[in-house]
Amino acid sequence: MADEPTMGEVLRTLQALNTRLDRFSAPEVYQLQHEALVAEIREIQAERAAERQAREEKDRREEEARRELEAKRQADRRMLFSVLIAPILVLLLQLYLSARLAAGS
Repeated sequence: MADEPTMGEVLRTLQALNTRLDRFSAPEVYQLQHEALVAEIREIQAERAAERQAREEKDRREEEARRELEAKRQADRRMLFSVLIAPILVLLLQLYLSARLAAGS
C-alpha cells in the first residue's frame, strides 16, 4: 500500500494537470485562427482574381491595338493604291488610247 499516492499527492497532481490544461487554447481560439486563415485565403484569392482580370484587360487592350494597327495598314494600302497606282494606270490607259487613235488616223 505504500505505492499508492496519498490524497494530497492526488490533489497536487490534479492541480498540476489543471494548470497544464489551462495553457491549452480554448476551442474559440482555434475558431478565431480558422476564421483568420479563411479570411486570408479569400484575400489571396481576390488578389489573384484581380491580377487575372488585369492581365485579361491588358491582353484585350493589346489585341484591340493590334486590330487598330492592322486596320490602319489596310487603309494605308488603299490610300497608296488610290494616290499612286490608280493615276499611273489611268495615265497608261490614256497613252495607250492616244497611241491607238494616232495609229488609226
